[in-house]
Amino acid sequence: MKKCLSILLTEMLLIFAFSLYVYASEDITVLVNNQPVISEQKPIILDGNTYVPLRSVAEAMGCEVVWVQGSKTANIKNLTTIAAFQVDNPKITKMKRTDIANPVIVESKTPPKNINGSVYLPLRAMAETFGAKVGWDAVTRTVMIMYDTTVKYTTNMTIERYAGNGARKRYDDSVNKMEFLSPESIDVADDGSIYISDTGTIRKITDGKSSTVEFEPSYITANKIRCYGDSVYFTTNAFEDETGEKFYGIVKLENGVADGIYITNAVYSRIDDFDIDNKGNIYAIIYNAGYSKNYIAKFNGNDDMEYLKEIDDGFHCMTIDDNGDIFLGNSVKGSIYRYIVSSKELKLFAGVDDNTNFVDGTDPMFYEPRSMVYKNNTLYVMDYNLLRKITMNNGKVAISSETMAGKISTELKPNTKEGKAADAEIAPSNLMEIAVTNEGILITDPVNDKVFLVR
Repeated sequence: MKKCLSILLTEMLLIFAFSLYVYASEDITVLVNNQPVISEQKPIILDGNTYVPLRSVAEAMGCEVVWVQGSKTANIKNLTTIAAFQVDNPKITKMKRTDIANPVIVESKTPPKNINGSVYLPLRAMAETFGAKVGWDAVTRTVMIMYDTTVKYTTNMTIERYAGNGARKRYDDSVNKMEFLSPESIDVADDGSIYISDTGTIRKITDGKSSTVEFEPSYITANKIRCYGDSVYFTTNAFEDETGEKFYGIVKLENGVADGIYITNAVYSRIDDFDIDNKGNIYAIIYNAGYSKNYIAKFNGNDDMEYLKEIDDGFHCMTIDDNGDIFLGNSVKGSIYRYIVSSKELKLFAGVDDNTNFVDGTDPMFYEPRSMVYKNNTLYVMDYNLLRKITMNNGKVAISSETMAGKISTELKPNTKEGKAADAEIAPSNLMEIAVTNEGILITDPVNDKVFLVR
């Protein structure tokens, strides 16, 4: 009896101990090239490492998986590489398809495991075996895998700090000495003045010196900034009236006053981006909470707004060309569309829906367009943390794309290295924007509280 009890207690302790270091984690999201991996079996945390079901991530990366039951080995293959992962064996056998006679042994700290009758692979070891970059966002509990990218860099580009010294406070001085709380939206007026929203405040840079723009009413703060001629327009953050209701809208700065172009209740809609064509017409991407739909909208002043076209809810950034047509970036699907205002047609311009990637050339693909600026038949795109450009012909047809700056990286808070633009790890942020000046392309960096110049 004592022996049976002892065995039972031992088994219970083993089960308890096992549960301490392995558990299914339903709140972990795995992204391959910014697309979620769908699997009935959830990722598992084992000794602090993330394990995934045998086929889920490999097949999401476009690999073929062949299971050999006799040796309990998974042979994973892409177009160039074959790698063998054996259960409980930390050694990965890797070979090129063109040289299978000379395999290479890669030592992994975390071998594949058979857990509850299913084979799980160590995610990082598997992904990095095929040349992917793997990152972890602890805030959103997301594993990011960037895979199979083809980037062509524009030659001889450099990146340098343009404004801000990295200290997180608001201070005006020369551009090298000025300080930001968080430089976000940015645009350039015709007179060369640069305007930047800095956590609601508007900062102005003229002739290498900064100043803070004061305006009334003081309870209004700035979000997205756009210039038309020498005038400044911006979307406001939500503000309360005397009854406690929250409002927001688009305003124009005039003689120190933020004059409303369109003001509406903040509960029912949201403006994700806006721009102004060369005739002064204001267009925006607006989300209508009542209908749960996204639209391209036009603002005609005096709180008059009209919906022009319903669009996918993944569209979050826009810019307008010299014909008055609108380019729209879909940060979810990784594609760029062009809306022709005269005919109300929405056409795919570059990229492929739901095929998110960094690919340059005549058939480019995009990972996550976050900010765009059109200038002289060129579309500049802040694509996650790469600055890319699309050259087009006079008919506004994309010819090819190149990458101007940024290194493919899963680092969330890198300290951007100045010098060769291709080596710079730019910190990604949904708040960052780009602007085109006579000197080059400006990039705001809300993570490191600086503005960079690529030229």
